[in-house]
Amino acid sequence: MLYLWVLGCYFFLFATFAQANYTLNIVTENFPKFQYLNGEGELVGSAVDKVKAVLDESKINYRISVQSWTTAYNTAARDENTCIFSMAKNEVRSEKFNWIFPISKFTTSFYALKSSQISLETIEDTKQYKVAVIKDNYSHQFLIKNGFIEGYNLVLINSFDRVFELLATRRKFVDLVILSDNQFEFKRQNEPNSALLEPVLTLRNLDTELYFACNKGLSPHVMRRITSSYEKLKLN
Repeated sequence: MLYLWVLGCYFFLFATFAQANYTLNIVTENFPKFQYLNGEGELVGSAVDKVKAVLDESKINYRISVQSWTTAYNTAARDENTCIFSMAKNEVRSEKFNWIFPISKFTTSFYALKSSQISLETIEDTKQYKVAVIKDNYSHQFLIKNGFIEGYNLVLINSFDRVFELLATRRKFVDLVILSDNQFEFKRQNEPNSALLEPVLTLRNLDTELYFACNKGLSPHVMRRITSSYEKLKLN
């Protein structure tokens, strides 16, 4: 009996020690207003508040790193101990990740310089122009599915941080950018030059849900704790 008691204590202490030393890797990108680095270099935004609330409730140690979308996406797809936010769910991604909890809905539009006087009625109309899109993001995959061709009418970029300069100075290379409407509204409020842009076509069929998602290989125990915490908090 004493042996079993000692053995039980050993396994309990080992499990406690292992849990205390476990850290979940979380990756994300700059994507205002959902998540972005403020002037002090702090990661803030509505998605950040929601993700931290759930993870803090789960009592799981975690670290969040901000990367380019392509790096974050590939890291989450490759590394078992990694989760990602805010990621839109589509047919290309649905089987690659475990979709743990929703964060928010968003809509997407094509934007152009007001001075360009571009007028669009359908997505087919946009194919005569060169459209800038972030590599591997939801819009990139959507446009490829709808017949856009990389290097012809689709220009891949790593960031929209300087989207106005992209349109204003590279008119021979880029005519349109595709942005979430929340992202543009944030830019309009914080970057005066963004007022020179306007939405020219809103993709009504591209409104979708953003999620906190994890690599398929993540421990089921960790996923259950996160899911349980989300359900306990009843966040909308």
